[in-house]
Amino acid sequence: MAVSLLVGALLAGSAAACPIDRAVYRLHGAPAFTAGFARQDPRKTYASDLVLWLKTPKRTYWFSFSTPNGYGGTYIWPEVDPRRSRASAEPLDPPPVPDQEEPAQIAFDAFGEDRSAFQMPPQSKDRAPAFLFARGLGPALAYEPVRLAAGDPKAEMENMPVGLFERAGCAPAAG
Repeated sequence: MAVSLLVGALLAGSAAACPIDRAVYRLHGAPAFTAGFARQDPRKTYASDLVLWLKTPKRTYWFSFSTPNGYGGTYIWPEVDPRRSRASAEPLDPPPVPDQEEPAQIAFDAFGEDRSAFQMPPQSKDRAPAFLFARGLGPALAYEPVRLAAGDPKAEMENMPVGLFERAGCAPAAG
């Protein structure tokens, strides 16, 4: 019992010290779905210098952050892999949304260890959130996978349950 408490305390401490762009999250009840943050292409850092990635059993999706003025909350939008964008001379953008469609905008919330909500989109200088929540991701993966994949026609429907992503660890430093 004492050993498990000590191990739990060590893991919690190491998770709290993990840089936000190395934190890895697992969907509670569906561990095949993982998420995390990566650095955004510096030419596209409108609301955050990070993007959110979501790894599903079939592919990895990328999302940029937005936030309206005032009391609007944080949203995620489909994005291209920022590593591809940085390698290009021009920023790569998702294809334009047809006039009759609303852009795919999904409400997003991040919470600290104390369960307090982040008031703005996560930034690279922030501590890694303890929990992530985006209720609209599951329905969007089921009904709009191509849109979430920034227009990639190879994206397929997936079933992801609604739930909290919990910080599960810290990825090794790239090197």
